[in-house]
Amino acid sequence: PLRHFATSPLRHASQLVTLIVLALACATANAALIIDVEGVRGLGVTTWTLSGSSTAQRFSSIRTGETTYNWRDTLRTVQRFLSDKGNTKISENSLFAVTGSAQFTSVTSTRARTVTISHILLGPNNTFGIRTRSRGNYGPGQNIRWSGSFTLDLDIGNFKPGTYRSASAYTPNFARTGDIVFRFKETAKTASVPEPSSLALLGLALTGLSFSRKLKGATSRA
Repeated sequence: PLRHFATSPLRHASQLVTLIVLALACATANAALIIDVEGVRGLGVTTWTLSGSSTAQRFSSIRTGETTYNWRDTLRTVQRFLSDKGNTKISENSLFAVTGSAQFTSVTSTRARTVTISHILLGPNNTFGIRTRSRGNYGPGQNIRWSGSFTLDLDIGNFKPGTYRSASAYTPNFARTGDIVFRFKETAKTASVPEPSSLALLGLALTGLSFSRKLKGATSRA
């Protein structure tokens, strides 16, 4: 095998990279709750999108209110997702109100109850927590669905780009160990594109200017 690899190292290296990419893709695809965080550096706002479904491990609830103590459903990631620079707004148990609409839906055989996320908790020890506008109860084995998106008044520079998975010692009651994945991505600032109506007005102005010049030339010759 080593001799064969030496004869075609580029092909085998390409195959190895492909396998690694597929493995990472599968690991993310198997996540119960995926939280995608994107933003343009310097704008001071990030967009958070929730997707997937998790399985509750025991009886518990996501609670309401703005208290930052005794959070039952908080988690920590294996690696630190907060940047070492720019995270002055994130101290121990920092609570941020969301703008937008993201939901937590607990599903049983007879009904589905949906509650709206109102606050996100973040802490310097990779801590993440959720607050809802009304109490969201669930029991062991119950399916929980996540959907929607919201914005936070936090710049993407507060986070390190990359993918982070929840740690085993700090998995909340609404998911299994390692079932929650964060993906932080810094997006480029896009240049503004003129609207079609603006382009039409510009074209009419240029046409009028050209016609005016032709008319002025014809008058001077006369």
